Amino acid sequence: MNQTKLLFIDPKVENYHHLIANVDPQTKVVILQPNQNGIDKIAENLSKYHQLETIHIISHGAKGTLYLGNSILNLNNIHQYSESIQQWGKCLYADGEILIYGCQVASGKEGKEFVRQLHQLTGANIAASETLTGNVNRGGNWNLEVIFGQLKSALAFTPEVRASYAGVLANIVVDTTNDVVDNSDGVTSLREAIIEANSTPEDDTIQLTAGATYNLTISGSDEDAAATGDLDILAGGGEITVISQGGEQAVIDAGGETGINDRVFHVLEGAALELENAEVTGGFLRFRDSGMGGGILSSGTVSISHSSIIGNYAYNGGGGIYSSGTASISHSTIGSNIIIEVGSNLENRGIISINDSTISGNSGGGIGNFGTASINNSTISGNSIAELGAGIFNSGIATINNSTISGNSAFFIGGGINNRGIATINNSTISDNDAQADGGISNSGAVTINNSTISGNSALFQGGGMGNRGTVTINNSTISSNLGHGIYNAGTASISNSTITRNEDPFERSAILSRGFDGPDFVPSTTLTSTIVSGNFNTDFDATGSNNIFISGGNNLIGTGNAIDNFNGDNDQTGITDPLLGELADNGGPTLTHLPLPNSPAIDAGSNPNALTNDQRGEPRFVGEGVDIGAVELQNSPKITGTRESERLNGTNENNTITGLAGNDTIDGRGGDDRIIGSRGSDFLYGKDGNDTLQGRQGSDRLFGGNGNDSLVGGIGRDRFNGGVGNDTLTGGASIDRFIFNTNQEFTPEDVGVDTITDFVPEKDIILLDKSTFTEITSNSGVGFSVNIEFAIVTSDADAEISAGVIVYNSNNGKLFYNANGTEAEFGSGGEFANLTNTPSISEDDFLLRG
Repeated sequence: MNQTKLLFIDPKVENYHHLIANVDPQTKVVILQPNQNGIDKIAENLSKYHQLETIHIISHGAKGTLYLGNSILNLNNIHQYSESIQQWGKCLYADGEILIYGCQVASGKEGKEFVRQLHQLTGANIAASETLTGNVNRGGNWNLEVIFGQLKSALAFTPEVRASYAGVLANIVVDTTNDVVDNSDGVTSLREAIIEANSTPEDDTIQLTAGATYNLTISGSDEDAAATGDLDILAGGGEITVISQGGEQAVIDAGGETGINDRVFHVLEGAALELENAEVTGGFLRFRDSGMGGGILSSGTVSISHSSIIGNYAYNGGGGIYSSGTASISHSTIGSNIIIEVGSNLENRGIISINDSTISGNSGGGIGNFGTASINNSTISGNSIAELGAGIFNSGIATINNSTISGNSAFFIGGGINNRGIATINNSTISDNDAQADGGISNSGAVTINNSTISGNSALFQGGGMGNRGTVTINNSTISSNLGHGIYNAGTASISNSTITRNEDPFERSAILSRGFDGPDFVPSTTLTSTIVSGNFNTDFDATGSNNIFISGGNNLIGTGNAIDNFNGDNDQTGITDPLLGELADNGGPTLTHLPLPNSPAIDAGSNPNALTNDQRGEPRFVGEGVDIGAVELQNSPKITGTRESERLNGTNENNTITGLAGNDTIDGRGGDDRIIGSRGSDFLYGKDGNDTLQGRQGSDRLFGGNGNDSLVGGIGRDRFNGGVGNDTLTGGASIDRFIFNTNQEFTPEDVGVDTITDFVPEKDIILLDKSTFTEITSNSGVGFSVNIEFAIVTSDADAEISAGVIVYNSNNGKLFYNANGTEAEFGSGGEFANLTNTPSISEDDFLLRG
C-alpha cells in the first residue's frame, strides 16, 4: 500500500503510544529521537518522499514554538532552518498540507507570524492550534484554529482516540530568568512554573532556555510550597520534568553563601522530579540544623540525566544530593560539592541507581549509601574526606559494576571504599586511592570482589590495597602495586583464582598480613585456592599473633614469608620468588592484569573451584592441559598471521588466533574457540564452530559467527554482522552497520538464538530481517514496514506477547521479539531474537526487509 501521509511524533509527548496505535494504514509514523535535532530529522526523512498529501507534526508546543527532539523551532531561528523547512514542502503535492498539533503554537501575534512564515517557506497549506491541544478536562481540544491556505485533510487520530487521550501537548515555558511570583506581569518564572505544575495532578514539563542562568533570589524558610527559598516539588502534582533543549545546560543557581541560603530543589515524599540537561548549583545550608541536601533534598522520586550537580554546600550530609526515596542518575556529574560533618555529597538512604556518571572532586566524600545502590559504568574519583570512605561509604547494600574508583583520599580509613554493609564489586578498578589505613578498600562488613583490579593504592600504616576486618571473597581478581600491604586481614578472607604481586611496604612488611591476637576471641582466617602470592617486593605472606587460621584449597603459588608453611595442600608451590608474570597492563578486558609469561610455573598448574568459564579478562579459562594459577589464563593458542596482500587464511580445529593484516582477506576459523582479527582492509571473517571472537577493525568488514556463542566487533568502517546459531554479542563500532538475521529457513529459536547488540544507533545502523526466516512478515521488501501494524513498540514483555505486531520492540529493556501468532498468548513459533542493551529509541525505519 502506498503511504501518502507522514506523522512525526516527539516521544516526550505524554503517552504517545496511545496516539499512534490506531492511525490509518496510509500514514507512516516516524518517532523523533529525543537526543537528536528533530527539525533536521524531519527534513531528512521527508527527502525520501514525493507527492505526499499530508504531514502531521505532534509535539509539545508554546506560543510561536515547537519542541522537536533536542531542538526548538521559533521565530528566533526559523530562518536558520529555512533550508530544512523548505524540504518539508518539496515532498508534498502542490496543495499538500501540514498539520501542527502542539499547544498554542499559533496563539497571539507571535504564533500567527510563526505559522505564516512556515506557510511561506514550505508553500503548503498549514493548520495549527492557538489553544491547548488534547484532553477537554485539562482545557484542551483538537481544533486547529489558525489556517493558512485551504484545509481538507482529516485529523491524524480517530474521534475515539482523541476522546480517550488524557494529556495535552503543552510545555510550561519559562520566559524570564528573574525569580518572581507575579501573575500579572505576562511572563513565567521558574518558580511560577513549579507552583503551576504542583497545582495539577497531571505530569508537566517545564521548558528552560539552554545556556540561560536562573538565579533564585526570593529568600524564605519553613514553607514547602515553592513560594520562597528552595523549589519545592509536591506530592499530587504528577511528575514534573525540568528540561532545557538544544544546547548547553540551563543553570539553576541558589546563589551560594551570598544567596538565599537554602538548597535548590526539595522533592517531598510522594512527589517526582525529572531533571534533564540542567546544572544545579549554589545550594547553601550554612548551619548544623539547616538539614540535608545542599543541591537536592528528596524523599520522593528523582531522575537526573545529562545534568550537573556542582558547587553546592551542606553542613550535614548530601552536599550535592540527599535522597531517602528513589533516585536515578545517568550521564551526569556530581562534583565540587562540600559537606562539613560526617556524611557524603551524594547520600542515599533509599534506592538509587547511578549509570554512566561521574562523581568527582567532592569534599566530604563522594557516595554514601545507607540503602540500596547500583553503580554501573561510572567513575568515582578525586573525592576527599577527613574520616571514612572518600570514594564510597557503604553501610547498606551496594553493587558496583564496570566502574572506576580512583584517586580518592581519606585522612583516616578507606580511601577508595569503606564498606560496613554488603557490597559486590564486578569488573571494576580500585586504583590510586590513599588513606592512613586501608588505602583502596576498608571492609568490616561483607564484600565480594569479582574480575576486578586493586592497584596503586597506598596506606601509611596497613592495608594499602585492602584492609579486612569482616568477610571478603575475592575471585578472578588482581591485587598489585599497592603500598602498605596488598591485603591486611584481621577477619575472614577467601581468595581464589587471583593474583597478588608487585605490592610493597615502606616498613618491609608482607603483601598479605594475617593479623592475629593472643586470645580466643579474635581469630582471622585466610583461605587461598589457585592463587598467586609471589613476586612482591618484601615477603609475600606473613602472620602475627598466635591465633591465625590458614586453609589451603590447593594449587597455590606462594613465595616467601613466615606463613608459607601453612600452605601444603595438593599441588601447592611455595618458595617461588618469581612467578614470571608480565607487567600490569592492558591484556584485554575492562581492567589491567598480569599475563603469565610462557614459562611461568603458574601455567596449567591451577584449579577451578568455582567452575569459572572465563578468566578476569573474559578469556576462556580452559586452555592447554589445565587451568593456570592466578587471575589470567594464558591463551597460548596457535597464531596464524597474514601478509599485506589479500589472501585466504584457514584455522584448524584448535583454538586459533588468526590476524589478516592488510589486504581484503577471507579468514575461516573452522573448529575451536578462535580469535579472528581482520585488521586493515575489507575482510570476510567466518567463525564457524566454537565460541569465537571476531574483530573487523579498519575497513568495511563482513562478520559471520557461525555456530556457538560468538562475539563480533566491527570497528571502523561499514560492517555487516550475522551471528548465526547461538547467543551472540554484536558491537558495531564507528560508522554505519548492518545486523543481519537470516538462517535461510523458517524461524526457530534454536537456530536464531538471542543476539545482544551493544551499540545500536537509530537512523544510522540497520537491522536486516530476511522474510524467508521471518515468514509472518507481509510488508514489502525495503526500508520500514509497508504494513504499518507489523512493527510495534511496547513497554513490557507481557504486552509484546499479545501485540498485533509481528516485530515487537520493548523500549524499556531493549528486547526484540518475533511474534508469530498475533495477539494470542506467547509468540507461537517465534520468540526473542535480539536485545539492544543500550535501549535506543528505534522506529520502523531502522529495519530493512529482504526477500
